[in-house]
Amino acid sequence: MPWNILVDKPNDQSSRWSSESNYPPQYLVLKLERPAIVQNITFGKYEKTHVCNLKKFKVFGGMNEENMTELLSSGLKNDYNKETFTLKHKIDEQMFPCRFIKIVPLLSWGPSFNFSIWYVELSGIDDPDVVQPCLNWYSKYREQEAIRLCLKHFRQHNYTEAFESLQKKTKIALEHPMLTDLHDKLVLKGDFDACEELIEKAVNVSSFSSSWRTAPNTLGISGGIRVSCMLRRLVAGFLDSFRSPERPNRVD
Repeated sequence: MPWNILVDKPNDQSSRWSSESNYPPQYLVLKLERPAIVQNITFGKYEKTHVCNLKKFKVFGGMNEENMTELLSSGLKNDYNKETFTLKHKIDEQMFPCRFIKIVPLLSWGPSFNFSIWYVELSGIDDPDVVQPCLNWYSKYREQEAIRLCLKHFRQHNYTEAFESLQKKTKIALEHPMLTDLHDKLVLKGDFDACEELIEKAVNVSSFSSSWRTAPNTLGISGGIRVSCMLRRLVAGFLDSFRSPERPNRVD
């Protein structure tokens, strides 16, 4: 029964939620009384090792069940000790709220056994004075991300007029200005010399990550092929350095 996970009874083998099988998709969705910043999740277990304990699982969260962000990918030890995990609760250093938490078992300790969850405890912040500003920010953030996806689609399909019109209307940048400049020179104009100059400029202003600044500058190939390969490699590093902070994965 799903509500069994609300009570921690490690000595009661029946006090658990069990999946119908070990074939995906199997999941358990928790609905909070109100939106909250969910920072941690704790799993209780049976008093002995058990083949149905979760060896691998994922946790997702969101304001609705149709659009969720991956908050955790981990696994439990096959013992009787409670385990607490920190959940992803920030995007671009800003906290975001959840109303639904989805636990997705992936693998049990006994490969041919179904999944069992004995007890779940969530902790975080549910003070409306803290949560409401985060909720307002998150709504605006999702709107901006939707616009960026539209901008990306328009540019990839060369819908220049639609791209420029949407960007002008919303004043939302798709990416770092240097990335836009690189796209113009590399994709639209095919000007490799200008691309090299732009990348050199990025190196000089320390725009590259340290890993790319210290990477070998040759591939052991000579002539024009070497230059072309180097450029492709540098462009990849350039893109990684200027991309926006990692966007959360979503489950739809």
